[in-house]
Amino acid sequence: MKRRSIVNSLFLAIAVTVLLVWPLGLRAPAQQSSGSPPPLGSVVREYEMLSMPTATAYSVYTTNAATPHQVWYRIYGGNALFRQRLRVYQENAGPRPINQLPPESELQAEITDNDPTRWYRFAPETDVFTYYFDGDNRLTASSPWRDAFGVKIKRTRYTNGNRYEVDFEDHDSLDDFNDLRIEVVILQPA
Repeated sequence: MKRRSIVNSLFLAIAVTVLLVWPLGLRAPAQQSSGSPPPLGSVVREYEMLSMPTATAYSVYTTNAATPHQVWYRIYGGNALFRQRLRVYQENAGPRPINQLPPESELQAEITDNDPTRWYRFAPETDVFTYYFDGDNRLTASSPWRDAFGVKIKRTRYTNGNRYEVDFEDHDSLDDFNDLRIEVVILQPA
């Protein structure tokens, strides 16, 4: 009878812990943070700014399944009238069509402001992966989240990978593309 009581108490403790932590959105740490920037190496090529006025998110992906890669990202600011949110997904698959995100089960991180952060990095992977960076905004703390109204991207190729500056727009008139600004790095030497 005493053993049954211990098992019941243990089960109750686990259940209470899950119920307390679940609403906070805490997940097992899928990422590490770092104060140092990713080791990109030397600049090889800078590309033209790309504007995607109908995009609500941006994705980077691998095509070389044999060479290990690692993705880093950070928010480096923004000048927004509305509240901002960055959601980051990782999916072991090729990219989806524009504005189609993976299921919530692939969500790895959520940051609900546009204050600068330290670098976050995923564990190194080998295979085809796609990483989605979804910029959302809302008018007030109680209003629902809505998708970004457009994205601008600046890509730079380095000896050890690619760096993307991704700027989200939160206004339907596409005014400045500086509301939520992130950097994404995919380390994968050519």
